[in-house]
Amino acid sequence: MRAICFIQETRDSDLTLRQQQLICHRALRKLLWPCELELFAQAGTEEQPLSLRPGMVDLLRAAAAGEVDVLVVTDIPHLHCGRAELDGLLMSLLQYGVHTFGANDGQWIEPGGRHWMILPGYDCEE
Repeated sequence: MRAICFIQETRDSDLTLRQQQLICHRALRKLLWPCELELFAQAGTEEQPLSLRPGMVDLLRAAAAGEVDVLVVTDIPHLHCGRAELDGLLMSLLQYGVHTFGANDGQWIEPGGRHWMILPGYDCEE
């Protein structure tokens, strides 16, 4: 599985940009998925619709080109979007065969997605 990571920075988030990045990379190492690309949306953009945030155009281009198989995000709350926006993104990505994985809780985000067992050493690794 070739992965693309999307990290949303916010001014008052509980996790910094770097902490979110580390969570995603730790999951990728455990799952042995290479990271093909990292996309970052800066603080202040979380108020914009998800489709207008920095990195989303690149994400959809990579999905359409077949360059990635999975989008890795920290988790749903760290995307800072409503359910309708999230569902739109998931359906757009699934059209291209790209699944979405929440690294923090170790599960697929899309409806009917498979839940992974807790990854060995997932919570205790630094």
